[in-house]
Amino acid sequence: YAEIKTHTVTGYEILNVITEMPEAARSARWHHEHYDGKGYPDGLSGTDIPENARIICVADSYDAMTSRRPYQALRPQAEVRAEIIRCKGTQFDPVIADAMVRIIDEDKNYELHG
Repeated sequence: YAEIKTHTVTGYEILNVITEMPEAARSARWHHEHYDGKGYPDGLSGTDIPENARIICVADSYDAMTSRRPYQALRPQAEVRAEIIRCKGTQFDPVIADAMVRIIDEDKNYELHG
């Protein structure tokens, strides 16, 4: 697990070379930070986490829950919605979590999961 957690810094270092897109590097580095400060790699919290990284955090979690993986089955949309609500204010920025829930509610045919 410790090695998996290094991907955020590795992504940052790779993207940081692209000086025209500094926000991409910052988003890669901090997309696993949690709103309550319990994420990684730097333990940022709240609005200290760049907004793009807070958006990616929710989107990445949604993708992880709705993608078939060797270790996990596709989760039902209602379960994913409940998990986003459960993590609102801890893992996720509450405003962004609410926006994601609205998007899920509008996705009546469960098309977001690909």
